[in-house]
Amino acid sequence: MATPPSELIHALVLREMQDGIIRDGLWAQAVAESQADNAKAKAIYMRLRAASMQEETRSLLVKQIQTGVKDALKPSKDFLSAMDLKKPR
Repeated sequence: MATPPSELIHALVLREMQDGIIRDGLWAQAVAESQADNAKAKAIYMRLRAASMQEETRSLLVKQIQTGVKDALKPSKDFLSAMDLKKPR
């Protein structure tokens, strides 16, 4: 079960809208769901955009964690493997 978007995410959505940044696909979906009622469409758009922003944030965080784990598992440059020890002199 997904957690509801935070106050911060809603504030970011509001800021995007104030700056004139609107995702066309989400806006079209909001207009359709509101039966072309502009006030309802804005509220629906905000809900849809907050959910998409939350998912984008979650995906980015997972990607950063995966990259961090991958980097942490790389041996350091001064690490000698058993293969390095068997090299001819």
